[in-house]
Amino acid sequence: MKYFVIIAFLVSNLTFAQFDDAPRSNTKDNGAVFSSGKVSSGNNTLGMPNRTKVKNIFEKPEEGIEFKPKEKMTNPSDLYTKKFNSKPEKEEDQRIKEEFGQDMYIGDFVTTSDKMVFLCRDHMLFDGDRVQVRLNGEVVVENLLLENAFKEITIPLEVGFNKVEFVALNQGDSGPNTAEFKAIDNGSVIAHSVWNLLTGVKASTVIVRNE
Repeated sequence: MKYFVIIAFLVSNLTFAQFDDAPRSNTKDNGAVFSSGKVSSGNNTLGMPNRTKVKNIFEKPEEGIEFKPKEKMTNPSDLYTKKFNSKPEKEEDQRIKEEFGQDMYIGDFVTTSDKMVFLCRDHMLFDGDRVQVRLNGEVVVENLLLENAFKEITIPLEVGFNKVEFVALNQGDSGPNTAEFKAIDNGSVIAHSVWNLLTGVKASTVIVRNE
């Protein structure tokens, strides 16, 4: 019995000594003790354990690459302004018609020769321009392709008036029908001109042959 009392007394003192040695909580310290250890107030956000491994709910979402094309906002009034300031196509067509849509008169000449030589070529881009040649209303060349090199056409002349016409059959690929024209009498150039014609328009000259 005596030994039991002594043992009980020693166990009791040892237990109280352990409680006295336990660390005391400081009310001024905002840190919290969790199973993983103490987190200081500087690193403890909202008192969550292992804060460094937990994503902050207040952080901005990470910006990634957005593959969806962004819509471009335009001012509707800009479309009307651009349309208003641009030149209407019909107005441009009207200008071309007025400039190149009228018959061209090359001039009139007097000669004693029984023939006249004409040289014609496309002096611009070779794009397939074609003309028809008429003498006093009669077709003498049905379809002449104008190339960059001159082509020679010999027209027989009657005594008196001879009207020679070059009628544009088309406007090629780029338009209008463009040509350089020369009239040669007895080896001398008596006329040199160019034309720009719309389809169906003609360039003409009158040659008077004297006996």
